Amino acid sequence: MPPFTPIGSPKMRTELEKTLDDLHHQLESAATLDQDQRARLRQAVTEIRQSLDREDVSSQTLASRLREATEQFQAEHPSLTNSVGRVADILSQMGI
Repeated sequence: MPPFTPIGSPKMRTELEKTLDDLHHQLESAATLDQDQRARLRQAVTEIRQSLDREDVSSQTLASRLREATEQFQAEHPSLTNSVGRVADILSQMGI
């Protein structure tokens, strides 16, 4: 069996990490975000970070959960919603 090679180019991984960091900072500063929404987004970000070097990553599952987590507050938090969309797009481009 060949050794596992992490998915995605180094440039895309760097972009994803930066976007995840931005999302994390936005989550911390979003005063009107309720605790349940905040917790679901934090969990999704954590799962994405943990899954980057695993073979069994499902981008559809991760992207879907991110989008579901943002549906309730899209109008109130457009920049946060935009960041989540960017993460989902990068995951898709990486083929995760």
